[in-house]
Amino acid sequence: MIKRLLPVITESDRELPYYLIDAGFDWNQEHIISEHGYYYQWIQCIKGEGELVVNGKTFRIKEGNAMLLFKGVPHEYYAISPTWIVDWIVFDGHQVEHFLKNTAGIHTSGAFYLSRPDIFLSRIHSTAEIGQSDSTLKGIKYSGIIYSLLTDIIQYASTGSNNNAYNQYFKLKPLFQYIDDNYYKPLTLEDLANATGVTATHLCTLFKKATNIRIFQYINSVRIQKSKELLLQNPQMHIREVAYLSGFDDANYFCSVFRKQEQMNPSQFRKNNY
Repeated sequence: MIKRLLPVITESDRELPYYLIDAGFDWNQEHIISEHGYYYQWIQCIKGEGELVVNGKTFRIKEGNAMLLFKGVPHEYYAISPTWIVDWIVFDGHQVEHFLKNTAGIHTSGAFYLSRPDIFLSRIHSTAEIGQSDSTLKGIKYSGIIYSLLTDIIQYASTGSNNNAYNQYFKLKPLFQYIDDNYYKPLTLEDLANATGVTATHLCTLFKKATNIRIFQYINSVRIQKSKELLLQNPQMHIREVAYLSGFDDANYFCSVFRKQEQMNPSQFRKNNY
């Protein structure tokens, strides 16, 4: 299996909201000291144990854990077992910081406990599949994977080690699937509560506690991601139709949400990526 992926990064890739820089698989992690930091990194333990030192704190990273490193933040990490095997992905983009801080509520580097480690590993491994293909849209596909990984952090990662975080995500799992299957439809809080099997009031509290964001903020982020796929896959499709197919019944509201999340309007996004 390929051990490392080094994609060719074009100028158009760098204009994407998220773009891939590097990835590694089944990596026997060496001792790293980065005095000035690096790009954004997600490093996930597969076997063995290591430690991360960042912002004056030390975190233990073992199987079922991962570390998220912010761009430009000094850090150090090293194995504390004979071998420390990890998968990792390095990325950047003008929307990464905004997503982490404003959508995911994550403001600093650190360690995470994963309720579904397999999902994150699958995201990382899919970069290798794309890298070995002949697709002319590799950059856009990589961008989609990184966005998916970031949304996975909201759903399946927690800074707490207790079972409460896992239980919260387990309760919300049907909801995330329901949103993914029905994002293009009008969604009411009652619909979402019924899909989750809790009251509407409890759902709002549970979702905010588990993800650090409001439920309709998450839904809009899913719809905007779907709209970006439509914009790029259907260059002649009218913005009004893109909005409708993405779950927005008002094109002006769609453009407003898109601009707030992507720092540009839908037409500019489409133009920048062609």
